[in-house]
Amino acid sequence: MSQVKQIKPEQPIVTDKEFELAIKEKTLVNIFQNDMQIRPVATISGYSPDTIRMSDGSVIHRNANSFFAAANKAR
Repeated sequence: MSQVKQIKPEQPIVTDKEFELAIKEKTLVNIFQNDMQIRPVATISGYSPDTIRMSDGSVIHRNANSFFAAANKAR
């Protein structure tokens, strides 16, 4: 039986499988551009090869930003 992976605090979210898992787990995500956090911590509601849709409806360019699971304090 294979174990279900979980997103760990501060883990980079890069692959489609990681985005799917973050959506399923409702992981709070920090979004950075050039080492600067660009928006408040939020959950991801959807993704495509080019964009990430956040729970508030905003759309973030996938390749121009870095996505990380929030630290335990922010969860």
